[in-house]
Amino acid sequence: MLRDTFVEFDDYSNIIMTEKQLFTNIQNTFTIEFWAKPEAIQEIDKESRKGISKLSNHRFAVTPVFGAYEDGDRSRAGVGVSVGTNGVSVYEHTTDYLAAALVFLAPLNGWTHVAVVYINKTPLLYINGKIIKRGLSNHNRNVVPSATFGGVKPYGFYKGGLQEVRIWSNAKTLNEIQNNMDKELNGNEPDLFGYWKLNEGEGNIAYDSTINKNHGIIEKPKWNVSKSVSSFNMNILFTFFIPSGGVETLNRQRLYALNKKGIKCDFMYKQEGTGLQNKIDAPIFVTNNDYEIQNIILKGNYEAIVVGSDLLLLQKIRNLGYKGFLIYEVQGLGFNKEYADNFLKNEAQLVLDKYCDGLLYPKTPHLIQAFEKYFPSKKKFCFHNCFNTEEFKYEIHPKRDTPIIGWVGRLEENKNWKDFLSITAKLIEQNPYIEIWMFEDNTLSMQEERLNFEQKIKELNLDTHLTLYANQPHSQMAKYFSIIGDSGGFLCSTSKVEGFGYAVLEAMTCKCPVLSSDSDGVRSLLKHNVTGKLYDSGDIDQAVREGKELLSNNILREEIRQNAIEHIKKNFSPDKYAENFSNMIHSLKDNK
Repeated sequence: MLRDTFVEFDDYSNIIMTEKQLFTNIQNTFTIEFWAKPEAIQEIDKESRKGISKLSNHRFAVTPVFGAYEDGDRSRAGVGVSVGTNGVSVYEHTTDYLAAALVFLAPLNGWTHVAVVYINKTPLLYINGKIIKRGLSNHNRNVVPSATFGGVKPYGFYKGGLQEVRIWSNAKTLNEIQNNMDKELNGNEPDLFGYWKLNEGEGNIAYDSTINKNHGIIEKPKWNVSKSVSSFNMNILFTFFIPSGGVETLNRQRLYALNKKGIKCDFMYKQEGTGLQNKIDAPIFVTNNDYEIQNIILKGNYEAIVVGSDLLLLQKIRNLGYKGFLIYEVQGLGFNKEYADNFLKNEAQLVLDKYCDGLLYPKTPHLIQAFEKYFPSKKKFCFHNCFNTEEFKYEIHPKRDTPIIGWVGRLEENKNWKDFLSITAKLIEQNPYIEIWMFEDNTLSMQEERLNFEQKIKELNLDTHLTLYANQPHSQMAKYFSIIGDSGGFLCSTSKVEGFGYAVLEAMTCKCPVLSSDSDGVRSLLKHNVTGKLYDSGDIDQAVREGKELLSNNILREEIRQNAIEHIKKNFSPDKYAENFSNMIHSLKDNK
């Protein structure tokens, strides 16, 4: 439950409860949860069951209060949570002991829901309603939740926004966390031990909304209202090589999201592409001419320019005299994880350190890991892309009598069309009535690759089953996905590596089940047998087994179709994207 009004912490501000700073009557099994918007990195320690961590630069949203406080009981450790823009750490504190029981490294941008669930002395971390990591068990001490927020000398202070702090005397389940994280509570819920909304807006009292009334004193309170932009007071330019594929889709989607929040978007591509047939109400420039690029920048008055993947263009824009924020964006990078890692290390590192102000990428595990590894001190922004499910959605069309298996991509190595043809050929052996629909941009394939493709079709005897759709307007794809889903078929994504996977998301939105290689980027979209199906990349037999179940198990199929739509609506909304994007720009301003 996010509100415009919240407490903002900076150095030396905190909240100390007047009655209890340590809930000693809740031991070993409990839950601490809150919404945080961190604005500074935290100190990173190794996970340990003993010893004392470094004594500075911790960002304690919840302070680990000294466990032997008042009665000298050294067998008790107070639990706290440090939150920075680089991750979350859970600490335990008592005599001769201040150690990190759990450390999770990942970029955190904008408002983030954090839940730490202790079960019999073992911490579990949930981020935005998803289980992330299990920490170390404490065999020697009892652990209890702390009720001091914001930090303490000399260990360090939290910096950023905080609201909706809750302490429960039981271990909340995944479903309970997901169901309540966006809701305002009454304060009388079973097992709710402390509840600080932090939405008072004035004064220095933080009120506990439970019957325990463990109110807190805010030291140096700073009440803040979330920063927002008024109509069209911010201009952004997005650039990419060519208007095609996932980035062209993303640009249309974020135009819708950002325009609603008053952010004006322009787009620049270096060459023509089939995506230009998808008309949008925004300026689109197509040029690779230095003079024209400079003229676009001068006239645009851009607060920031987001450069998609192109290192040379990033340098060029800065050398042409642009003084605003330069953000380097990656949605996908190469045909395997090793390529991405080598590219950032050997080609991109010096350029990005010198020319860009921030790095932007989706919540793709290998991208998160690589950027954190090579750019530890660079401003990094990692959040989900967006999708307008009101505009692009399931459509009712006449039902086909035979199942259809679809594929979307380009005839190139990373999209792995060979595996797709092999999978469908084996499924057709079991059901000779299956149709194959392949959607491609035929302007981007090499002649040799197309010849290999045609040869493979003949080799597998797929000619009579296959229909090729080239360069379809995006407006038609909802129809195709809906027909595939209603036919009893599915979309099959065979990519070796995906940065995000918009085709997968669009199919899910249209009630078309998806079977995908576990290509990293799709993990934010697909949970196996819940919102879709996954198979190990390259394992044709496994893919065939999973595909066969999608074709035959109607109960599971319908559950997946419904779960997929709900997942997209909840996690990839335009409003969330606009908030994250706005926070990114304001963060760069604050850091300037």
